[in-house]
Amino acid sequence: YLNRYGITEEAIAAVSVKNHGNARNNPYAQLPLSITVGDVMRSRKIADPLKLLDCCPISDGAAAIIIANEEVASRTKHPVWIKGVAHCCEDYLLGDRDLSNPQALREAAKRAYAMAGITKPLEEIDVAEILEPFSYMEPLWLEGLGFCEAGCGASLAVKGVTSMGGKMPVNPSGGALSANPVLVAGLARLIEASLQVRGEAGARQVSGATTALAQGFNGPCGQSHCVWIVSGKK
Repeated sequence: YLNRYGITEEAIAAVSVKNHGNARNNPYAQLPLSITVGDVMRSRKIADPLKLLDCCPISDGAAAIIIANEEVASRTKHPVWIKGVAHCCEDYLLGDRDLSNPQALREAAKRAYAMAGITKPLEEIDVAEILEPFSYMEPLWLEGLGFCEAGCGASLAVKGVTSMGGKMPVNPSGGALSANPVLVAGLARLIEASLQVRGEAGARQVSGATTALAQGFNGPCGQSHCVWIVSGKK
């Protein structure tokens, strides 16, 4: 992915800096850190080009949601409305896929957006929580979600578009880079998105957020993806 689009390691490191910084406002985060791009670049090499601070921690954890029909949900105090949801899967074998172009994610996003009536995601979505256990995944998934053209995802973090206070904050919680209860890390994204549209995200709240996106994946190198669009408004 980096080689194909000429993306620098420093640009990817900016994602780690952002998300670990966001984690300082999340009491559930494992790694709330104040770090710089230089800190990421100097951290121990794990698997070229990934360094320690490009990689997620691992922890135990639990997560749960309650899904109700419209009648029941309407009787609750702060219901979160599912506007769109889709899941798609592609070939298991890595050699049969283009790992720099997540087709399953593109298709899942396309279907979820169609269900939610979204045509311009960067304009219509207020906040996104996406599953990024490694720093390069956030920009790659943002491209697959249609927030920018292929190869341009890393520039969103570098330019501050996805920062708190930016046009569309991504992973205000700190994401999986900062807390990674492995088998529920994807569901945690939906919970965080729901907290945002309920206005209950505390210090990590995005002001005025009414529509949020949550994304998770499974399988080797993102074989399958699920995309949710949720809103605090019916």
